[in-house]
Amino acid sequence: MSNETLAASTLTATVLEEEAGRQAALADKSAPVLMPDDLLPGVGGSSLGLRATLRRGGWATIVLAVLLVVVEQLSREATNVNGPDIQHWFGISDTKLVGIASLGGVALVMGAIPIAALADRMPRNRIVAVSGSFGTLALVGAGFAQNTFQLFLAFTLLGFATAYSNPVFGSLIADAYPIEGRGRMFSIHATATPLGLALGPFVAGTIANLAGGPEGWRWAYFALAIPVGLLALSAFFFLPEPPRGQFEQTAVLGEVMKEKVRPELPVTISIAYARLRKVKTFYFMCMGIGALGLALITVPIQLSLLLEDEYGYGPFTRGVILSLAQIPTILTMWFAGSAFDRIYRVAPERTVKLAGGLIVLFGAIIVIGLQLHPIVLLIGFYALACACTGGALVVVNPLVASVAPYRLRGQAFAIVPVFTFLMGGFFGALGAGALSDAYGERAALSIIVPISAVAGGLLFAYGARFLKLDISHAVEEMLEEQAETERMRANPDDIPALQVRNLDFSYGPVQILFDVNLDVKRGEVLALLGTNGAGKSTLLRVISGLGIPDRGVVRLHGQSLTYAEAELRFQAGVVQLRGGAGCFQQLTVAENLRAATLSAKLPPAERLQRMERAYGRFPALREAERTLAGDLSGGQQQMLALAMTLMHDPELLIIDELSLGLAPVVVQELLEVLHELRAEGMTMVIVEQSLNLALAFADRAVFMEKGRIMFEGPCHELAERDDLVRAVFLGNDRS
Repeated sequence: MSNETLAASTLTATVLEEEAGRQAALADKSAPVLMPDDLLPGVGGSSLGLRATLRRGGWATIVLAVLLVVVEQLSREATNVNGPDIQHWFGISDTKLVGIASLGGVALVMGAIPIAALADRMPRNRIVAVSGSFGTLALVGAGFAQNTFQLFLAFTLLGFATAYSNPVFGSLIADAYPIEGRGRMFSIHATATPLGLALGPFVAGTIANLAGGPEGWRWAYFALAIPVGLLALSAFFFLPEPPRGQFEQTAVLGEVMKEKVRPELPVTISIAYARLRKVKTFYFMCMGIGALGLALITVPIQLSLLLEDEYGYGPFTRGVILSLAQIPTILTMWFAGSAFDRIYRVAPERTVKLAGGLIVLFGAIIVIGLQLHPIVLLIGFYALACACTGGALVVVNPLVASVAPYRLRGQAFAIVPVFTFLMGGFFGALGAGALSDAYGERAALSIIVPISAVAGGLLFAYGARFLKLDISHAVEEMLEEQAETERMRANPDDIPALQVRNLDFSYGPVQILFDVNLDVKRGEVLALLGTNGAGKSTLLRVISGLGIPDRGVVRLHGQSLTYAEAELRFQAGVVQLRGGAGCFQQLTVAENLRAATLSAKLPPAERLQRMERAYGRFPALREAERTLAGDLSGGQQQMLALAMTLMHDPELLIIDELSLGLAPVVVQELLEVLHELRAEGMTMVIVEQSLNLALAFADRAVFMEKGRIMFEGPCHELAERDDLVRAVFLGNDRS
């Protein structure tokens, strides 16, 4: 072998070895952050009995939660039991009665979302008291209703008034009781619904019978308004407001975090939903519950029809049968809570798998029971199947509390019923109704239930693999938050203007950003460099609020923007000039500048002052004041877009592709403006393809590759890195 061949072979081996090492380092950076079990709240801890849990969290929260849910369920059952009397008194059809009552159910589900958003921002005990007061008014209104419109208003108000229950009490129980006993508390709370279902027909029917006459149904509503009002008053005086996430913080940090140096921006509904979708355990549980909802809503309706059509049972008998079938569910829920706490301490993912298995078992038992015609066996199998779903659904709320960020718990609890009743219940009821009309109730249930149960169980089981990772992300966020809060308290004069921590971002299943960490000091100009597809523009979108991260934190001057939507970030001072067309082509230059200030709601004098300032920075725009933006050159349009951005006096100016496609003379003019802004102390992050241009305006440079930060430092140091310089100039992905 010649010396040249040997040298080439050695060089090739060296290059391949270095590349393999680089790829291994990248893979290591991309590995998911999985905390050890001793850092996962509630895992590996000591057991905590029911009495000990109540001693630490108090009786008030769980007692009021159970009593309110039971009484609210009784009020809904009053409509079901006294429906025929209401129908006869008003002289309305079955369809109209069902429609009026159903709208209350829609209000119950949809009203939970805005109420949950309030619950994540304000004291929850006040929401319970106010909602209970409105519930009392709604029940009194239903009792006094003289026409169907008044009845509709009363039922709708009652739905909205009871919509708080799941999101508010879900987050209250999670914050009031220790993690080691949380499953027991949620199981006790869960038994309130079947308890209300079991007692409802008896209580409502008894009150109406005692009142007597064609208007006896009114007294059922009047009577139920009394305990609702008393419980609302009790909530106002006795329901505590525990610190949010206190037990997770104590388990991870050893204490409840002190008040932040700067409060966070409000959590918005759209951002909360988008962020919760990124929590994979929560997402797959919701999808599983939605699939299960096809059966959960359909089975009682179709079974009631079956009892009437095949067995000839009337409304009272059907109500008694379905109520008695809830007894095994109540017992199962009671024991399932303690079983959850025990299993969760050892292997938390097993709780999700167990729930999935119980859901599949529910489907199998229902299908077997449908083949049996003796009524005792049919109802026995139905009761056993309900016990399976009761045991499965008990684990949902404590798992939601474990994986959802504590700031978003209320909204997380509100989303679950939406999947159950709207996604599952609506479509399931329609499909089962069509099958029932064509083939009968047994055939309809034999088709719908297995599909629903198997799909729901498999989705739960699949989501189990992400549980520890999702809990780890929540723990990591708390650790970072505590460290940053302490740093800001220790050195309040050194708080970065922009701070990005542990940021991951994905478009669907494709991850784009990997563990991005970035600080930008006040008044600093940062150049963001990298090849096409490196994730630069995506990072800017996440900072601006146009993309929701899978993980991580974004702060402006120490204030968290992570759960704030783009509009709130804009109001806080984060302003982005996106690449490409940044102005309105059919408006003149002056109209574009005026349009830029509409969102700021400035007084006319201030608006004119800012326009004059823009013309002072860009004299060419004054000369073209009445020219349509579409008739300007590319360079002038970029000047106009930058001028429109500066009309907002940004705290942080973000520019995507400043010089792309512009003539050198225009770039020079823009550079002069950047130097002026830099001298004025404006903080800027600018994506740029040209390293030479970055050296001309930036204090510091960050080089990104494949969604990761590969270099961060002064621009002159980047210029000395030949490998990165080649990547910037040649677009070489070096992969």
